[in-house]
Amino acid sequence: MKRSRIVPMVFSCLIILAAGNDERAGRQLAPEGQGTMLGSFVKSDGEFGRMPLSFIPNRGQVDAQVAYYIQGTNKTLYFTPGGITFSLLAPDRDAAGSAASGSTMRERMAARKAARGPGRQSAEKERGPERWVLRLEFVGAEKNVIPVGQGETGAVASYFKGKPEEWHAGLPMCSKIVYANLWPGIDLVYRGTVNRLKYEFILQPGADPSRIRLAYKGAKGVSIDESGRLQVTTPLGAFWDEVPVAYQDVKGDRVGVSLAYRLNPSGETEKEGAVYGFELGEYDRSLPLVLDPAILMDCGYIGGSLNDYGCGIAVDGSGNAYVAGYTDSIEITFPETIGPDLSYNGGTWDAFVAKVNATGTGLVYCGYIGGSNYDEALGIAVDAAGNAYIVGDTYSTETTFPVMLGPDLTHNANLDVFVAKINAGGTALSYCGYVGGSSNEFGCGVAVDASGNAYLTGYTGSTEATFPVLAGPDLTYNGGTYDAFMAKVNPSGTGLVYCSYVGGSLNDYGYGIAVDGSENAYVTGYTYSSQVTFPVTVGPDLTFNGGSFDAFVAKVNSLGTGFAYCGYVGGSGNDAARGIAVDRSGNAYLAGYTPSSQTTFPVTVGPDLTFNGGIGYNDAFVAKVNSSGTALVYCGYIGGSLNDFAYGIAVDSSGNAYLTGDTTSTEATFPVIVGPDLTFNGSGSLNDAFAAKVNASGTALGYCGYVGGSLSEAGQGIAADAWGNAYVTGYTGSTQATFPVTAGPDLTHNGAGDVFVAKIYYFDERIPRHAVGDFDGDGTDEIAMDFGTVGGWMWNNGVWTPLTASDPESMIAADVDGNGQDEIAADLGTGGLWLWQGGVWTQLSGANVECLTAGDVDADASDEIVGDFGGAGLWLYDGGAWTQISGVNVESMMTARPGGTGAAAIIGDFGAVGLWLWNGGAWTQLSGVNVDSMAAGDLDGLGGEDLAGDFGPSGLWTWSGSAWTQLSGVNADSVVLGGIDLSGGQEIIGDFALTGLWLWNSGTWTQLSGVNADSMIVADVDGDGAKEVIGDFAVLGLWLWDNGNWSQVSGANAENCLAGDMDGDNQVEISVDFGSLGVWLWNNGAWSQISTNNPD
Repeated sequence: MKRSRIVPMVFSCLIILAAGNDERAGRQLAPEGQGTMLGSFVKSDGEFGRMPLSFIPNRGQVDAQVAYYIQGTNKTLYFTPGGITFSLLAPDRDAAGSAASGSTMRERMAARKAARGPGRQSAEKERGPERWVLRLEFVGAEKNVIPVGQGETGAVASYFKGKPEEWHAGLPMCSKIVYANLWPGIDLVYRGTVNRLKYEFILQPGADPSRIRLAYKGAKGVSIDESGRLQVTTPLGAFWDEVPVAYQDVKGDRVGVSLAYRLNPSGETEKEGAVYGFELGEYDRSLPLVLDPAILMDCGYIGGSLNDYGCGIAVDGSGNAYVAGYTDSIEITFPETIGPDLSYNGGTWDAFVAKVNATGTGLVYCGYIGGSNYDEALGIAVDAAGNAYIVGDTYSTETTFPVMLGPDLTHNANLDVFVAKINAGGTALSYCGYVGGSSNEFGCGVAVDASGNAYLTGYTGSTEATFPVLAGPDLTYNGGTYDAFMAKVNPSGTGLVYCSYVGGSLNDYGYGIAVDGSENAYVTGYTYSSQVTFPVTVGPDLTFNGGSFDAFVAKVNSLGTGFAYCGYVGGSGNDAARGIAVDRSGNAYLAGYTPSSQTTFPVTVGPDLTFNGGIGYNDAFVAKVNSSGTALVYCGYIGGSLNDFAYGIAVDSSGNAYLTGDTTSTEATFPVIVGPDLTFNGSGSLNDAFAAKVNASGTALGYCGYVGGSLSEAGQGIAADAWGNAYVTGYTGSTQATFPVTAGPDLTHNGAGDVFVAKIYYFDERIPRHAVGDFDGDGTDEIAMDFGTVGGWMWNNGVWTPLTASDPESMIAADVDGNGQDEIAADLGTGGLWLWQGGVWTQLSGANVECLTAGDVDADASDEIVGDFGGAGLWLYDGGAWTQISGVNVESMMTARPGGTGAAAIIGDFGAVGLWLWNGGAWTQLSGVNVDSMAAGDLDGLGGEDLAGDFGPSGLWTWSGSAWTQLSGVNADSVVLGGIDLSGGQEIIGDFALTGLWLWNSGTWTQLSGVNADSMIVADVDGDGAKEVIGDFAVLGLWLWDNGNWSQVSGANAENCLAGDMDGDNQVEISVDFGSLGVWLWNNGAWSQISTNNPD
């Protein structure tokens, strides 16, 4: 699993979901030598989420007079031959659900569930959601000019509503539309940016700009404000057209032309509405002219100005993200009149599903699944071919719900579960059908196996008389209001393989489901039923523990005929599990919440063994059940002094678990570490979403942090990709002022609740997984590389040889015996720390390390190994023996020689107690503030190594051995040091995110690139004695900076770069991991592939 930065990234949204991301998945900085940055840290990417508005063609889903339409969070615009209709929605009309009301997301969800059902539409109508309609007309224009879409984005929109013949699927979204020759010689072009709907008038030579006249009808007023913007006022508020600009291209140069709005340019009367045009300065009438205003149109997160909820998320092998949820913001009914629209009722809840491409730069598809009534999607899974499987529930009957081929095509009564499969392109439903009986059913979780069988769980009030039980371990309804159920749907979707209850005499709820490689299914939820009636067998706990309910976990064999195990996880309070995942060994991972203290809850090993809340509060919990179900491998709390809930869980190939949920606990008591955000954002009863990573042994958190703004957020679903990146979805009531949307253009929230999607990259640079060194003493460098499940391998002179069958968690090179030949120190996880020396492995410690470095700290011409053993502190390995040098563990560390000669010093970042230097057996504090990252090098050419430290909000500083000097008040995302100009000293290259890469040389900053890099190293790749900068610029590929010039060396983006002299020619080569393209070596301007495998 690749380590990468923890970066909270919110996919911005248009219709359902749109996104932008540089695909930093699994990317690892690997600077050469002492230039390596160390530490786990948080970084926000200003380019992420910059997705423009897109135009949807009308293929019959809207009134025939509409050619295209575009939806934002507070506006829907319909483009017709005669003009544009604006449907404006009041941003706060859902008072019961409004985040401004101070309600938590859980309270809003409870109110939503209480209000849902057949009567909801009438309730909406009584409440009177407010819509105001404007029309922008083209005065004196040519009649019936039909706008034409151009620039297809590659994304499609689909409306799966009603019968298949009524669907509107695969509608290609466009980046712009054109009204050609709207006035003589004048085209009108609309195009979308992130939050602006730009419109341009393109005038051919000789065209008369005074012909351009537009009129807003239905507006309360139209005026020009002090800044020159056009202000359009309605009863729902105002919006603005930005200050216009005009220009001409003259001999290759863009020449500006004076331009301003002008009201009533030809003395039009009031009956024509508020008419405006433009007033121009002098320009060359023999050349084309462009007038370029822009409408501020908010694109927001996911959804519209009503409530939108993200519930489930999945990720495929290529890194595409799939999101499912539900929304009541869908309303594409064309309004026939201007002014107030009293007939508007906001529609009803529709399920939605969206797919975002792996780079995050665009939408693959978005679609709605629904009928005339209430429909919600709560879970999603994806197969290897990219087909998406959705589960939810619906009140809509087959008359309007898009049933086809499904296990049941007839609505059974009340609320039914539905299951649907969407093809990889998002253009069609492969199947869609019901699972239900005569009472209410709720579909909560879905999983899919390698054969395409879908596995469902939820809960039902229907007895076996009407519920479609088949072949399951329990075919008899057990009592209470609800039984949990689990069902398996065949690959074609035409029938059930099995369908069974999981329950006892009281209420039982199924929430999460997973499936292993042998088609065994795992289900979790909670139950009020005791062991007298609940089908406990094997474990992990066969006895109900008290309170009203316990969490449960069950495993059903591949045939569905019986339980392999079924048992409780609980204490004396009310304990609930909401999410489940399973690893390749058949261990099950649970996430949930509990008010039970450690005196009764079965804590063992876990990240926190002590309950954190008071009476009446909950902690989130995480638990791992062994493959036989007989016992818990670990179980522990994640929480603070207030309420903490976990709803979703995922597991990666290394056994690390990822959780999401929400919390009202502040950072004073919640176990924040590393990120994504270490500061609580809400207040009072308002909650933040959180994301956390638990290490494979369950003993510690890899990271834990908030995702939130000043109002309420909840994380509902989480997924993990092959590189250990986490994808989180949920919902938020916070606006862009406080919610961590991407920097740059304004992404504005206007609704009561919006979906958010975040991709979290974890970059733990303390844990290098590959090493370069002269491991055989032949004067050339070899590569030691971790290939995950196939173990560690060494590349030497064109040949790969195995190092270990184990999957190393980290590897470093060190000359521990002083013979001039490097050895490999490798952390083999539960196997402990080992040393590879001349082809022989020796165990140095039975415990694994959290952080590892090496250096000659006693000046004996051999390296010592420094290991951070977590709670056991910091230890030094020298000459076969360990010595503890600190009882406190570090957040990051490195070695450097501040004096230039003699012993190397250990520099450790101890978090809250700051930065310290260990030299000659004693610690000296360098700073009371901890660093986000650090690097070392000889900046002044005097031989000693200076320290460069990024102190976050305090900026970038250097320490010369006696004092700190600030180089920048802005913090850098990453810093490397290297001698790039033969001056004798080293220079600093800093990546400052939105402002790009900068070079610090002799007291001056010089910009190298306006684009920031995903990663960078410095190395002398041409043998001239000066080092070059190699930067990975994501979708722009890999570039080399040499003596002031950039040149592209690859169009593919790199996941990892290593530098070393692999052929002994005193010239450095670069080994690059290009992900699925394998490992390549760049030598003297030429590429050669050295492995087709993708390393961890």
